[in-house]
Order: sequence, then structure tokens, then C-alpha cells
Amino acid sequence: MRSLDDGDAATSIDAPAGTADDAAVGAENVRAETIADTSRSAVGDASVDGTSAARATKSKRRRKPRRARGAASGGDPFSERLRALEREIDDALAGAAAFEEHGVVNGARDAVEELLAFYADLARAFRSGGAREMLIRLRMIGTADHVDEFGYDAAFAARVAPLLELLYARWWRVELAGAEHVPAAGRAIVVANHSGGFFPYDALMLAHALRTRRPGGGRDVRPLVEDAAYRFPGLGPILARVGAVRASAENAARLLAHEHAVAVFPEGAKGVGKYYRERYRLQRFARGGFVTLALRSGAPLVPVAIIGAEEIHPILAKWQWLARLLNVPYFPVTPTFPWLGLLGLVPLPTKWRIVFGAPLDLAAEHGADAADDDLLVNRLRERVREQIQTMIVDALRARDSVFAG
Repeated sequence: MRSLDDGDAATSIDAPAGTADDAAVGAENVRAETIADTSRSAVGDASVDGTSAARATKSKRRRKPRRARGAASGGDPFSERLRALEREIDDALAGAAAFEEHGVVNGARDAVEELLAFYADLARAFRSGGAREMLIRLRMIGTADHVDEFGYDAAFAARVAPLLELLYARWWRVELAGAEHVPAAGRAIVVANHSGGFFPYDALMLAHALRTRRPGGGRDVRPLVEDAAYRFPGLGPILARVGAVRASAENAARLLAHEHAVAVFPEGAKGVGKYYRERYRLQRFARGGFVTLALRSGAPLVPVAIIGAEEIHPILAKWQWLARLLNVPYFPVTPTFPWLGLLGLVPLPTKWRIVFGAPLDLAAEHGADAADDDLLVNRLRERVREQIQTMIVDALRARDSVFAG
């Protein structure tokens, strides 16, 4: 970009020196330069001596070729540079749009907006009532006007949804198969292998997958989480607010009676706390409660195999003495925890795959009265366990890498 020097000033109509050609060039400069204003004229009035005129003539002669090139290209160099910058911006935005198609920009923007809203709520609470009010607001932030009988909070779930989407699509890059086997409406029981290590991530990812990516329309499912998870400080209320329900036959029956779909994990706490060497080996299904529920309610059973979740926290050992001291079911030792402190709680970015099998209509096969036949219930329980184990083996054979899938 050209600077405003004496040579520029001499191109004004008051410049006394120069040939006819120079005057023509000066006039052309006046018409072409958008920044020629009254200040330039004032400086031109002042530069009336021969030295200034000579310097102006030399400056104009140096600019002649550059002006010719600008004219030949249809504009001055400054405008060309602006247009080039605009093209670079368009290219950059086009690149950002490509990322946005994959959800990166949208996910990051949503997460930032939620974080800013969170801090804004805390700041307002602190101004109105000090630290005490801020702590109360911290506990209740994002609470909906109404929650259901199990504590599900739609407003809180909406705030957490961007984080679940980030974990699902970017961190674990979940692949989904067979989700259409889950009925679009009405009662259903989804039965899956269990894992997680510290937190029932598998239950949340399963529910998120059906809610957002089920072919033909999303389906809400309420995960039944074992009692052990509720013994970790602060975990129970969070799970309840995002839709999880404490596992019990009574809670499951009430959900099914209201035509909900529920997700059950018959391995229970033993599945969450598996040693790494035991990964993908289904633990014994302690009770056949899910079979009894299916028989009595007429809900179809949908078997599910979840691959990748059993490697996010490789449990190498358990410190039971510390678990008793902290009053928690177990205290896991992994390659990163407790050695890295809170950073050790970050799950590994393994590649996940969730596979749904064809539904089993046990009530149609055996009738509701079969729920009172303990031997049949046990056989059906083992049948479901065997089917899920077979699905797990098939999915493991199809993958090449823990982290790449």
C-alpha cells in the first residue's frame, strides 16, 4: 500500500512543476486514488518550491509502470490485495464449513456457549447472595421447572447433550449397527454387556445413540444403573438428572408400564469393575430379573454388544482396603490412576462399536405364566447371555485395532 509522502502531495491540482505527460499522470492519480482528500491538497499547496516539484516528478515516474499494471488488471494494487484477502477468507470459511459438516465447529461452539452461560449464572448468583447463593446455584443450575418421578431433568440433560455428543462422535467415534431393532415406540428391554471402570459411560452412550441416531427417528431409553454407582459421591444425582434410573425390579416395571424402553446391564457392578484381563468375558448374570420382566410385561428383549468401552480404563488392580476406607465398591488402579491424579480419570480414546441384535419376544414364545418357572427363567437368561457373548466375539473379530477400530 502506498504511503502519503511529498510525491503524493505533488499530484494535486496545485502542483507547479512537471510536463504535460506528468500532469496527465497526476490527474489520473487523482481519479484513481480513493484516499486523495483535502489534506493532500493542503500539503500540495505547501510544496511549491523547485526541490519539492523535482522530487514529485521522480516519484511519479517511479509509479508509472505500477499504475500501468494496475490499470491493465482492472484496478489498483490496493484493491487487488483486498480482493486476494477476501478470497483467502472465503477459502478459510469453506474449510471451516467442511469441519462444521462433521460437527466439530458446532460442537465446539455449543460447548463454549454452555460454559459461558454456566459462568454467567454463577456470577449473577454471587452478586445477589454471595458465596452461599453461588453454591446453591451451582447445585441447581440448569434445573427444569418439573422433573419426572425418577429425577429426570430435561433442562440439565439438554446442557449435557453437547458433551455427550463430543464423547460419542469425536472421542470414541462410535459406530452403530442394528439400532432399528429397537422398537420406535412402546415398551422394550435393551440388554447389554457392562463396563466403564469409573463411570457408566456405556449406558450414557447407548442412550445417546438411540436418541440421536436410531434410523427412522430417535428413541429415548432409560438406563438402569446398579446401586454401586450411586455410592460414589455426587454421581447418583447427575445420573438421575440425565435420565438414568436406579436399578430395581420395581423401577423397571413402572417404566415399562408407562411404555418406556429401558436398558439393563445384568453383569451389574462386576461388569463395571472387570480386570483388564477379563474384558469382554461376560460375568455371570446374577439374576434373571430382566427375563421375568420381559415375560410378564410382554416387552421384547433386544441384545446389545458394546465394543471399546471395556478398554477405556484398563483396571490392573483394586485396592480394597482403600475402598473400605472411602466406602466405595472398589478402588481401581489403572495405568494412569491414581498416579496422574484427576487426569488419570480421563478415559482412553478407544474406538467403539455398538451392535444391536434381533429382538427376542419371550412372552410370545412362552407366555406370561412362564415368569414363575425358575428353571425356564434361568435357561432363558443363559440363552440371552450366550447370544450377547457371541455378538461380542463376532465384533471383536471384525476390528483391527483398539484405537482405530
